[in-house]
Amino acid sequence: MPGYLLAVLLLTALTQVGGLVLLSGLPLMHLIRATSVWQQRLWRGLAFLLVYLLSAIAIVPALAQLGGRVPLPCVANKASPLQPANFGYCLLMRNYVTPETHAHLLRIAQQFRQAHPDSTVRYLDANFPFWNGFPLLPHLSHKDGRKVDLAFFYQRKDTQTPVDFSPAWLGYWFYEQPPSHKEATCQDKQSWLRWDFAWLQPRYAAYEIDATRTRSLLQLLANDAQKILLEPHLQARLGVQATNLKFQGCRAARHDDHIHAQW
Repeated sequence: MPGYLLAVLLLTALTQVGGLVLLSGLPLMHLIRATSVWQQRLWRGLAFLLVYLLSAIAIVPALAQLGGRVPLPCVANKASPLQPANFGYCLLMRNYVTPETHAHLLRIAQQFRQAHPDSTVRYLDANFPFWNGFPLLPHLSHKDGRKVDLAFFYQRKDTQTPVDFSPAWLGYWFYEQPPSHKEATCQDKQSWLRWDFAWLQPRYAAYEIDATRTRSLLQLLANDAQKILLEPHLQARLGVQATNLKFQGCRAARHDDHIHAQW
């Protein structure tokens, strides 16, 4: 029982509804018997995954729409040139927004595709399917269906060849460092959310931010979004100034590995 409780808490924190799916699926899982403990755990685990996937695909979107949230597209196409940087954001149901936010972001993605035909706007964490105020950890504000994190665009450092993917597996944690220590933000202020992950940065040494495409996305957002969050040194580097483009402060996570937009 302690193991099930831990699993429920973890799934709830990661997906909001995964813990409830596990609890509702326990009667079905307990009907599964096998000759060995490990086989039984394997088949029960597969049964849970099946119930979870069916819920994520067929049940949750319909219920979420009744509550005023819809999923962002999980696969880009010509009409919707928008998709997650990692498909896990869809599987974990962290890709929900209000219909208005969905419309704004889709329009921006379409405008971006017109300017950059070979590029796709990629989102990261958005919001959970239900209930305003339910925290989407580790974020401080992704809890009303109106916030979306967007990935930077990148190019190969040696050839400046654009790439249409995020070098970082999750889209987060590939930080664009300030050009000098003097321009570093919050250097004397500590926060548990301002991660550095210095040990991870060498994995991305072959890539750098594509300033042209990232600037283009930022300009589209500046003309549309209520608020955008980005580190000051990147605002200066990309040369975009707008009243709705702000610094998130030193208590929140770094925003030199992604763009935060809200409507």
